[in-house]
Amino acid sequence: MRADYDVYHDESQIAGYWHGILFVPRATRQHLLELLENVRRNTGRTDPISLKQLDKTSGPFYRCISCWVQIGVSAMLQRFKRKHCAVPTGQAGRASEFAPFTSIIGARFILFRVVDGLNSLTLCADHASRVETTFRMAFKGGLSLFSSVEELNVQSLHFDGYKHYGRRLDLNRILRDMPQDSYEIPEDISLDDASSDHRKEDCQSYDDCQLLQLADLLVSGFRTVLGEATQEAHQQACRPLLELADKWNRGRTGFSNSRWYLGFCISEASITDGQWQFRPIDNPKANEHPRLF
Repeated sequence: MRADYDVYHDESQIAGYWHGILFVPRATRQHLLELLENVRRNTGRTDPISLKQLDKTSGPFYRCISCWVQIGVSAMLQRFKRKHCAVPTGQAGRASEFAPFTSIIGARFILFRVVDGLNSLTLCADHASRVETTFRMAFKGGLSLFSSVEELNVQSLHFDGYKHYGRRLDLNRILRDMPQDSYEIPEDISLDDASSDHRKEDCQSYDDCQLLQLADLLVSGFRTVLGEATQEAHQQACRPLLELADKWNRGRTGFSNSRWYLGFCISEASITDGQWQFRPIDNPKANEHPRLF
């Protein structure tokens, strides 16, 4: 089975460098966008969504952030079981707070942490090349893992702005030496590294901005629940991601029956004696786990 995806990247630079890579199926992206937009309408939030602006555990902004996190978690479901599923609407009233979730979106997410940050990559020429190199590591590992259940066809890559990298990103460098045995990267794949702020004239399309903001929220949220929180409000809003991290840490046997199995992966790496060492993040069952690398 083959599926077309658009891929969205953002990062967090607290306690290392965290890549967050969100795969959104083209067949279901509109459903995901509608859920996110519904929360915007019901909370009155039209500005960019980012965890860093959240400083309290109540109010429309907290409700919007919390709902987007829950929608992101639901979007990573790969199958339904008998358990009832619902997604938040963003409305404050109890009767309309949640709506039935009856259609699998099938998004996937890669979390990859460079433990010592990108400055540890001393052989790379500049900051942008460090981002490109470590993104390629995470991207290749996630593609190999996810393609065990379907052939992934990646149509586009989206990064949150190029100015903080110091130059435009190099698509050829990102895709260099990428094997394509169980997934496909077409020759006409596009890369967009314009801003994710939909208020700016030079931004990406509105829909792509929303999905980039969701990727930003997920990478910051995972970093928060994995022990690198900066505010209590962040921990509260991102609590649903802790359940996913716990599922991952069960190891292959405990995770393989989950509805989220192969919907996300979590890993980190550091350079020791000149060699990359890859491992799950805080995973006591590393030898039993489906390895990213």
